[in-house]
Amino acid sequence: MTDYVELRKNWRPRWLGSIQEFADIDTQRAKWLDPSNTNPHWSFVEIMCCYFDDIGLTDLGYSGWIEHGLISSAEAAAVADFHAIANAYNSPRGDDYDNAAILSDPKWMHVVEAAKQAQARLAELIADAHERRLLLNP
Repeated sequence: MTDYVELRKNWRPRWLGSIQEFADIDTQRAKWLDPSNTNPHWSFVEIMCCYFDDIGLTDLGYSGWIEHGLISSAEAAAVADFHAIANAYNSPRGDDYDNAAILSDPKWMHVVEAAKQAQARLAELIADAHERRLLLNP
């Protein structure tokens, strides 16, 4: 398997799943507020880290991934508003660990709605059934 095929095989599912997690307010409420949850993945800090850092959007942005052939220009355009809104979000009082405050923040709800709109736009562009499931289903 070439490096490109391997990179695409791993990058796209992480990217699509990350957008799904931003759009899924019900799972956020269930997991982020569960006092018995010990998995750090289910938190505001991790949702931001997974999308921006782990997927490589902090350094390359979408233009780099378009150049690598992992995302089309149309797909990047479909998520551009969401990306900008999520990137500009700041947690209440600057406390990224106060999940309850974040979940009740109207500005966070704006991020969630932008993610839902990105999901809908991407769903129109993605024909692969597996990728659509990753994008649309928790």
